Amino acid sequence: MKRILLLPALLLLMCSSVSGQVTISPTTLFIDDQSRFGTFLVMNSSDQAQEVSLSFQFGYPGTDETGRSVMRYDDDEAASRHSIADWIRGFPRNFILEPGQRQTVRLTVRPPEQIEDGVYWTRIKTTSNPLSADVEEQAGEGISAQINFNFEQVTSGFYKQGSVNTGIVFEDLAVEQNGESAYVVADLVRSGNAPFLGSMQLLIRNSSGNTVEEFRSSTTMYFDGLKRMNFDITDWPAGEYTAEMRFESRRSDIPSTDLVQMDSVSSEVRFTVAP
Repeated sequence: MKRILLLPALLLLMCSSVSGQVTISPTTLFIDDQSRFGTFLVMNSSDQAQEVSLSFQFGYPGTDETGRSVMRYDDDEAASRHSIADWIRGFPRNFILEPGQRQTVRLTVRPPEQIEDGVYWTRIKTTSNPLSADVEEQAGEGISAQINFNFEQVTSGFYKQGSVNTGIVFEDLAVEQNGESAYVVADLVRSGNAPFLGSMQLLIRNSSGNTVEEFRSSTTMYFDGLKRMNFDITDWPAGEYTAEMRFESRRSDIPSTDLVQMDSVSSEVRFTVAP
């Protein structure tokens, strides 16, 4: 009687399928109107051959009404003004990578004539899954079941047209407290014709002017909205504090030459930690 192998095989295959498959470099790609092409590298770091495919979709990281980060893929109005998803082409768009193999993908952008100066963008989706074995190779004693997962990596592609600039203006800055936790939330207006890509820094000082907490993270600002940074006030001495939030056009994962530069901006707000 033939045995039916299910759960152990499924668990093993699920684990191997979702573990490291392909890696991409760089994860943020910039193309300008002078060359209109760029490249990125896809590398198979797994021990299985991988089927890889590319697709493009407009989207951007935004925030909700509390300042928490959310991805937006349904903003049709913004897409009509800023998307290059219909302008960009990838070569090759579908390919197979053997274990340890790498593939250079070339991207070209063909924008409509006489578009306005500014930065346009898309999300680049690179989907990979293990190459299925031939039916003859799968046949054998017993029956086995296999589940393969599509592994989707989403990176960013930007196109710079003409003269570009960006900026951030503080409309408001406030501190909210909830027990032992607190957060600073900034109401911001993004100026210029390009998204802001850079870093966000939070400094907390006590009444003596000494820094008691410091946080920094990479961030983006595509449109007007809120930005939020959380911090813990457990065991803080009661008293007056000052929170300073600062934005700068620099980050560790993108060369400064690719970033649209702006002068750093900051704002401060005072708050009280009760006894």
